[in-house]
Order: sequence, then C-alpha cells, then structure tokens
Amino acid sequence: MSSTIRIIGFTGSLREESYNKAALSAAQELLPAHAELEILSLADLPPYEEALAKPESVLAFCEHIARADAVLIATPEYKGLLSNALKSALQWTETSDIFSHKPVAVMGIGRLSGTEHVQLRALLSAQHAALLEQPVLYVGEGATKVNAEGRLVDAEIRQQIQSLLQALVARVEDAKGMLVG
Repeated sequence: MSSTIRIIGFTGSLREESYNKAALSAAQELLPAHAELEILSLADLPPYEEALAKPESVLAFCEHIARADAVLIATPEYKGLLSNALKSALQWTETSDIFSHKPVAVMGIGRLSGTEHVQLRALLSAQHAALLEQPVLYVGEGATKVNAEGRLVDAEIRQQIQSLLQALVARVEDAKGMLVG
C-alpha cells in the first residue's frame, strides 16, 4: 500500500529573505515523489498568552500539524536562542498532544547555527515528538548558501536537505508500516 506522506514545515524566522525559508522552499523541490510539504507561516500567530483561549489562527496551525504525518522545522539562531515567533508557536501547542510520537526533523541555516537547536529539541521532547537524531543539518554562513533571488543554491546543503527528507519520510513509513513502490 502506497500513499502520500504529508509533511508540514515552518520556520522560526518571519523575515521574507530568511535563509530558512529558502531551505524550506528547497525542501519542497527535493522531496521523495510520494511526499508533499506544505509550508506554514508563523506570522499570523499572536504571542503566547496562557490566560487567553486559543485564537482561530492558533487552532488552524494546530490542526495542520495534527493532520500531518511529519513536521519539518527550519530555524535560525538569535543570539543563541530560539526566535520569539517559534517559541510562542510551540507554547501554543503545549496543551495538546499534536506532536506526540509525530516524526519531527529540525534544520537551521543562518549566520551561526547550533545552541538554539538544543532548546528546540528540549521543547519538542517535552511534547513527546519523535525527533530525528540523524542526519544533522545546522549550517552557518547562510549568506553564502542563498543567492540574491532567495534560492538555496549550495549543492552540498541541498543534498543534505534531501538526505534529511529521506530520513524523515522513512521514519513515517516505519511508523505506519508502509510499503512504497
């Protein structure tokens, strides 16, 4: 039995020229044939406020994740921390089980890349996400990897993204006992 694997992707950056948006766009081009990647924006999500009921934009965001087979998060590093947009989005999901046992891959392209991923992995682990440990894709010097049109052009990084996607799809297939062919 073969079926399309549905992946939801989003980035912690709200910048239009984000290297991580370029990485997600490249991921759409590099997916295995039996997978699809829908990219969500965090721009419409309000800052997390525990006392508030979940706004419609948050409910829609959570529903997209709940319906997905897997999640791909591309995040920059902001002085060693997660972006406020990403942290807030994940806080909105804490009261649900949408990440529970869901395959999640994390990547990052920026000026620097590293310590924020430890924080992100900790937040996702607390929500019982099935985090991919390998391959690891944290790339610094993002300006040298993306062209003036915002397209990720570094062949080695594109290959690494393709490997990450193959591993993510394989994790979904293993979890579902799927046969592709």
